[in-house]
Amino acid sequence: MDFSDKLFILLYNTLKACLDQILWLWGALFIIGFAIFFVSRLRDRAFSQSVGQKAELFLTGWIGTPVHEMGHAVFCVLFRHKITEAKFFAPAEDGTLGYVKHEYNIKSTYQNIGNFFIGIAPMLFGATVIYALLGILLPQYLPEELSGSIAGTGWEIFRNFFRIENFSNWKFWLFLYLSMGIASHMKLSAEDFKGAANGFITLLCLIFFVNFIANIFLTFGLKDLAVAGWLATKADVLLALFYSIMLYALAMSVIYLLFAYLLLMISKIFKSTDNPQSS
Repeated sequence: MDFSDKLFILLYNTLKACLDQILWLWGALFIIGFAIFFVSRLRDRAFSQSVGQKAELFLTGWIGTPVHEMGHAVFCVLFRHKITEAKFFAPAEDGTLGYVKHEYNIKSTYQNIGNFFIGIAPMLFGATVIYALLGILLPQYLPEELSGSIAGTGWEIFRNFFRIENFSNWKFWLFLYLSMGIASHMKLSAEDFKGAANGFITLLCLIFFVNFIANIFLTFGLKDLAVAGWLATKADVLLALFYSIMLYALAMSVIYLLFAYLLLMISKIFKSTDNPQSS
């Protein structure tokens, strides 16, 4: 095999590894994230047509919005962005519920990548807070042993979650309410998407570079990267846990949407009663 063949194989394996890793790491997150975004838009529309958007703030906004903005702030700190102003819960007339303004060094690769994680932080941090609440309020449902399977991990956590005896446990209801409030405000805003997209481009370049260097060793002599396999196994376990919580968050968002539609239905019934059409 001559040098040109090895170079072709090197580039092919690098691009394939990049695609596999992006789908493995972020594929499910993008799908669940867009699902939560779509469900949240339908819910907001239903609330605005029934009891009004301000009523929704008192139902879940007071808990969901601070967690959303705190996620941005935490990842700003982790990626060394300077927070210039932060409002964790400050509803405004333009629909803004809170915000975190930050600055960063555009020449820093690390801080540029940080834009991606800061943008998607409400999902990452929100899932972490939901899992922490589960451990505080219902520790008996924490998985005894984690696996690399999303279905297996989710089943381990929630298989006994809706047992009849739980309905008399106030901690169960508190967890449901708090987790629903957090999940319903994990939706990313337009600014979140914009910031995440900018950081994602830099992240893609880094992923390509790391895979390119690794595949140089594999193509031109080194036969195995045992450390990479070990890291992938550990990452599988963490991803399975994270996506199990994200699927739960999506389920809570859907339940909250159904509640919003119920209020909309009741509102329409009352409006039709108050304004009967004359024949």
